[in-house]
Amino acid sequence: MPAGKKILYFFSDTGGGHRSAAAAIMRAVEQQSGEKYAQEMVDVFAATSGFLNVFARLYAPVIKYSPRLWGQLYYWLDDERKLEQLERISRPFILKELARLIKEKQPDLIVSVHPLVNHLTVKAIRESGRRLPFIVVITDPVTLHRAWITPGADQVIVATPEAGRLAVKYGMPEKKIKVIGMPIDPKFSIKSPGKDGRARRRFTILLMGGGEGAGGLDEIVQEFARRKFDGQLIIVAGRNRKLELKLKKEAPKFGFPLRVFGFTNQVAELMGESDLIITKAGPGTIAEALAMNLPIIITSWLPGQEEGNVEFVVRENVGRVSKDPRRVVELVGELRRTSEYEEMKRNIKRVSRPGAALDIAREIAKYL
Repeated sequence: MPAGKKILYFFSDTGGGHRSAAAAIMRAVEQQSGEKYAQEMVDVFAATSGFLNVFARLYAPVIKYSPRLWGQLYYWLDDERKLEQLERISRPFILKELARLIKEKQPDLIVSVHPLVNHLTVKAIRESGRRLPFIVVITDPVTLHRAWITPGADQVIVATPEAGRLAVKYGMPEKKIKVIGMPIDPKFSIKSPGKDGRARRRFTILLMGGGEGAGGLDEIVQEFARRKFDGQLIIVAGRNRKLELKLKKEAPKFGFPLRVFGFTNQVAELMGESDLIITKAGPGTIAEALAMNLPIIITSWLPGQEEGNVEFVVRENVGRVSKDPRRVVELVGELRRTSEYEEMKRNIKRVSRPGAALDIAREIAKYL
């Protein structure tokens, strides 16, 4: 095919996961095809509906201050009839602008990594008068929301067989479903040489709380200090600047090496230096940790949206779960004292799909 074919990625900045998934696929396409294709990400709500974008911007404060409310909304909307009503309500705010956007951008393929615009995208492609393939990449890795189901899409990519079965149950034609994995940046599939010398260095734990630095990071660090931890901690505080500064100030008194980062693009490198990760149940972070062969301890999750991720980690025995800082530190000790740690690493090799983004890139290329 001649160079210059254009791929458009639809996402919304409701949390960092959708943007990260789109960016990972873009990097994988570039890694495989160089500059053969033009690629562009579009925040759909921001580009097509100022009114609905206001609601998209409420996502971060709602999950931060009222996660239970978010869980209730998640389950309330996980209903085919309610989703049809939502589409009818939102259609006047999005459809014409979406069709205009497609005509303006002139893509040869659209990839969506967000659940709430896909039915309208199928209609907008039709209204634009163009014939182009539409691929949906579902970023709920295990228990997906019904909003993702788009029978009019050309292909739907899921992360796990379980997600594939649910997609069929919710009405997606089985022939359009492909189980590939969760798209993460290809750099997470590169093993770090830093782990080769584990016997000669301290046991290293990476603590993350997502982009907002949630999940009781401070309490967990204080508990490690009380237990006189004999390893090293790496903290990623995200956008929680107050926590970052506090831990940096207190670091000298803890009695073990403590490195503190704010929001950083060096997560792959930090995972490469680590032996274990303590984190919230974000699907991207879990997939990245598994790609880097890191057993996981989950300390927080969003009701509804991330509960399936927690169940997956426990069921596949690739990690443990606790919201209690004391128990979290106890779990670290138990894993280090027993054979469970090495067993988890064997299980990770069984379930991890580190090259998923590259495989998705290959699927995309088939449509171009």
